Amino acid sequence: MNTNVKSGSLVKWAVTALAVILLPLVLPNSYFIRVLDLVGIYILLSTGSNILTGFAGQLSMGQAAFYGVGAYTTGLIGMYLGWGFWQTLPCAIGVACIFGLVLAIPALRLKGGYLTLLTIGFGEIFRLVMNNWVSFTRGPSGITGIRTVSIFGFELATKTQWYYFIFAIAALGLLYQRILMQSRVGRAFIAIREDDQVAELTGIDITRYKIMAFITSAVYSAVAGVLYAHLTGYISPDSFTANESNFILWAAIIGGLGTYLGPVVGGFVMVVFPEALRALGSLRLVIFGVILMLVIIYYPKGMVPFFQQLGNRMGDRFHKGARKPRKEGGE
Repeated sequence: MNTNVKSGSLVKWAVTALAVILLPLVLPNSYFIRVLDLVGIYILLSTGSNILTGFAGQLSMGQAAFYGVGAYTTGLIGMYLGWGFWQTLPCAIGVACIFGLVLAIPALRLKGGYLTLLTIGFGEIFRLVMNNWVSFTRGPSGITGIRTVSIFGFELATKTQWYYFIFAIAALGLLYQRILMQSRVGRAFIAIREDDQVAELTGIDITRYKIMAFITSAVYSAVAGVLYAHLTGYISPDSFTANESNFILWAAIIGGLGTYLGPVVGGFVMVVFPEALRALGSLRLVIFGVILMLVIIYYPKGMVPFFQQLGNRMGDRFHKGARKPRKEGGE
């Protein structure tokens, strides 16, 4: 039975990987591939939010700040020192770890709405600093001319090349999420989410693990920010607002908090749906908001648990139909 389950899981992952590889080859133009590039970035963002909120139970509405930390770290170092992606990426991760620690320490004392307000304030402080420190960050004008990524001397020049690069990193992020959540650290996250007082009584160092959750989430967002900066070649404070933090959290919620594939579904929905509704003009965000509310109302656990339940029901009906005894003389 376990062998069959593992075989079925491997088949699903193989089919998914094949679909990801072949998808750019069947899309009509580069616009659709560009949308998928952003989907890959949002998968990373929502994975970080999923680890922090879905698994560790720490609600954050300031993820856009860490997203911006990654983007601005790579942009500023590139502008002042001329470094490329591979040099600035570890710097961005290091800066994100520092900011994650800075936010985590006061967050340890807060819960519920107070924690939410803290993370919102953190995000706004970051945006205002980037917007007003004109002499260093160029303020509202943003940073332009951010170079593309070079791999062994080969520069990523097309949206398709970027697609494969971004989704390879997103796949690594999803794989690490799974490994992390199946480890002792992941089990501690879940215990803290369920009841941090009980977790502490069982010997779990909740201070240590909450800090780890914040830092891990910050790193995911920062890597997404680095990718975004080099993909677009331009960043400004307008890209890292409170609305962006809301979208990142919604992606995790819509996909399914505390699920492994929730970030994939959530990232796809939060990027593709607004683009699909773009022809409706200003009404598209209203309609999109209504869709999100309906999903949250009717499927509060997210789309992934819903599809899993639907698949289980269909499988049960199929097996029941297959086991149904035939009547005598049926033929």
